Amino acid sequence: MKRIINLSLVVILLSFGGCQKEIIEFNDNDKQPTTVPANSLFANSIKELTDYVSNINVNVNTFRLWSQHWTQTTYIDESNYELTERNINGEVFDRMYARVLRDVKESRGFVNADGSLSAEVKNSQLACLDVIEAYAYSILVDVFGDVPYTEALMGIDNLSPAYDDDATIYASILADLTAAVTTLKGSSSMGNFGTSDILYGGSTAHWAMFAASLKLRLAMRMADVSGSGSQAMVESVVNDVFGSNSDHAVLNYQSASPNTNPIWEDLVQSGRTDFIASNTLADIMNASNDPRRAMYFRNLGTGDSIIGNPHGLGGAYADYSQPGDALEVPTHAGVLLSYAEVQFHLADAANRGWATPGAADVHYGYAVSASIMQWGGAQADADAFLMEPSVQWNAANAGELIGTQKWVAMYDQSLEAWSTWRMYDYPAMNVAAGAGTVPPFRYNYSVDEYSVNGTNVAAANGSNDALTGKVFWDVN
Repeated sequence: MKRIINLSLVVILLSFGGCQKEIIEFNDNDKQPTTVPANSLFANSIKELTDYVSNINVNVNTFRLWSQHWTQTTYIDESNYELTERNINGEVFDRMYARVLRDVKESRGFVNADGSLSAEVKNSQLACLDVIEAYAYSILVDVFGDVPYTEALMGIDNLSPAYDDDATIYASILADLTAAVTTLKGSSSMGNFGTSDILYGGSTAHWAMFAASLKLRLAMRMADVSGSGSQAMVESVVNDVFGSNSDHAVLNYQSASPNTNPIWEDLVQSGRTDFIASNTLADIMNASNDPRRAMYFRNLGTGDSIIGNPHGLGGAYADYSQPGDALEVPTHAGVLLSYAEVQFHLADAANRGWATPGAADVHYGYAVSASIMQWGGAQADADAFLMEPSVQWNAANAGELIGTQKWVAMYDQSLEAWSTWRMYDYPAMNVAAGAGTVPPFRYNYSVDEYSVNGTNVAAANGSNDALTGKVFWDVN
């Protein structure tokens, strides 16, 4: 079961002064502390990670725009793939390295130094930290390609870390996930992480599912990469992944700041009216009579049709469909990895002839149904939708079906939506009005990186920092 954990337990630890971070003291009694640094750092790494992937602030995260789910009204630069003016590409490094990965590293140090922990508890805690670390590095690779890895987070000992090959990083974090699955499946306790586990409340069984499901995601990314070993990795975890919507990795936000969903902060608290439906998503959902239209958006047209704006053009907020009411709830959950996503991966694997628990069409049906019910729909809605001509399973057209429907389903997982389009080349993206191109395939590196680590960043990705370059798994 998915746990609803009180986020007030999360202590925000980031107080930057240059490269230094302070741990805020909050123990009531120094001789009988109510928590330990490892717990707080672990909880904060989860929250920072989920905040990032959920964020819609264009200074932080533009993936809803790059996936062409949304477009902008007045300020349209980010819908046209501008990154450098707001240092959006630099923000990815700041969020992943300075917040998530540094907290993981420091938490790991406290766990390793804690002589009071049993070997089982220590190993399970370290495995959970490995899962968060693997997730953060997978974001960096999926967004940029080559990034610092083996020399990362060394502080003043190495202010100019080398950039590691993206495929090599993937191989390393997949090995970590393999070990984590084994450790967590064999453990019954996370010990004193306890309520600091704001995802699963200390359930090692669910952390094992999360690790396996993340391994499945990354292994399927490489399905078209010759010699990647993708099939063996997929088949090794197909029976360990999420089994229902109650298992998936979501953070249940609270109703009061600072623990509200970042989407609410931008859509409601800020009072801004920046985002409207992109015609790319609108046209596809309208053509298939998608039952999620009134869940994803409001201000719909006749017959619950989404009124989409030509991507990147800009327009009046009131004239187009707007992000739905569900997204304006401060407690709206932040999604790290969903059961629907898992089932789409299994559908793809089964369609390739790989060993999975069910046939491709069965997994595909589970995936679509899970997404619809995740948004409050019923199985009857999903059954009717699966009979739509453009949605109905057809093995000869499996790549387009899986790519398109997974892209639609990843509405609340925007980085995964953009990655889905890059992997499958479906659905067809529109040319952005201002940029004159379809979405780029990667972020380029920030001006900050060039100024502080110029030699290494210039050599990354084979000295190709173009937006049209591709990460290693995007081979088609």
